[in-house]
Amino acid sequence: MATSSEPMCVDERKTSNVTIKEGDQAILKKGKTVRIFQIRKNRDIWLDKIKFSLDGAVGHYYGSTFVVKNGHMHKVQKTFKEAEVLGPEKGTDNRDLHDLDSNQKLSREDIEKMKKEGAKGQEIIEQLIENSTTFKGKTEYAQEKWVKKKKQKHVAEFTVLKPNTRLMCQMYHEKSPAKILNIRMDTLAQILTYGNVHAFTNVAVVDTCSGLVVGAVLERLGGYGKVFHFHPGERPVRPIVDNLNFPQEFLDNLYNFPFCEINSLKSEEGKSDDVIDNSHGDSVPSEGDSLSDTTVKQCTDSNTETNTGGESTESQDKDNTDPVARKRKAEMSTREANKILYSKRLSEAKELLLKRNIDCLIIASKFNPTPLVTTLIEYVAPSRPIVVYSQYKEAVMDAYAYLREIGCLVNYRVSETWLREYQILPMRTHPEIQMSAGGGYLLTATTIVKEQK
Repeated sequence: MATSSEPMCVDERKTSNVTIKEGDQAILKKGKTVRIFQIRKNRDIWLDKIKFSLDGAVGHYYGSTFVVKNGHMHKVQKTFKEAEVLGPEKGTDNRDLHDLDSNQKLSREDIEKMKKEGAKGQEIIEQLIENSTTFKGKTEYAQEKWVKKKKQKHVAEFTVLKPNTRLMCQMYHEKSPAKILNIRMDTLAQILTYGNVHAFTNVAVVDTCSGLVVGAVLERLGGYGKVFHFHPGERPVRPIVDNLNFPQEFLDNLYNFPFCEINSLKSEEGKSDDVIDNSHGDSVPSEGDSLSDTTVKQCTDSNTETNTGGESTESQDKDNTDPVARKRKAEMSTREANKILYSKRLSEAKELLLKRNIDCLIIASKFNPTPLVTTLIEYVAPSRPIVVYSQYKEAVMDAYAYLREIGCLVNYRVSETWLREYQILPMRTHPEIQMSAGGGYLLTATTIVKEQK
């Protein structure tokens, strides 16, 4: 029985990964418009000036296309294509055609009336073609371009996609590129390639670009390998990682490491393996000490005070009857448990870093990369790559000059990423008119064993 049930469990797990479930983060794409939403029932969203709910998408596979009717999503088996409405009559030249409002006999009121009567988008486009005085005189390419433009406006079809780093990078780069430090898709691919990120590697990442690089590294590792995220502040800010729907086994290999704890690594390295007995009884830890011992001691003392004495017994009876006090007590216990877990994970990260077995160091930060590289490079194993990204050339050149003086790296290379997209169509292959001016600068190098003086 156990043997026959195992394939069923595997199939259910695979099906759950490719089907849309409530609570998942999903990407809705219409043309070049890409937005991410959380799948929640009985909740209306706005996308491309259309208001609808996502209830109809639950249970279907990712990659399915839906059409919006009366505020609800309905799956379509066959998507509408531009070639289906093109007639046999085509012109040979567009020079004598003029873009005038009088070319279209249908008014906006007529189109809105057709939508209220339940007309499909394809039917509306067919009526627009029949009432156009210049459509038949357009060339084949101009007709297809015109229909594509009308489809974007009148056909409410959306494709639901599973989030990945490529789509997230595309969405952020179009909507708010400053949040990801203007990292393009080709730049992100070069960062992973130069860093030699693959399964069963330990990667140290300094990421202040909303978690884009951390999410890309986790996706590339596939749950095999460890990621150390160095971040400013007490807690990391990485909404992209939260939106990628990683399973728990991926997140178990992710360690958070604040900048303020980096200096404590050297003090931890100088300690002996023996347990140091703190006989002073101070509850405030020093800057280099771990928080685990102090937190555990505080939790133990609070539990001892609660379980001793008649007054504590009476307070427990009141807490059991008062729902507000019971809720406050549950929140405090959850907070204390999170503190203990945080300090435990931080101690594990320190132990792993002190082994100096990091396989790759990636820095994509808005801060000056020079002190970050010089501080973290000593925890990288020999003959391992480092990658530094910055949207400013001065920051990369400063790190390059300083590292050349130290002499702990070889194979230095500073490059500027550049990308130009091409439209590939029959008889219409040409570069895109609009393109991004720059994709940032990369510094790559390889670590060596530094001579001891």
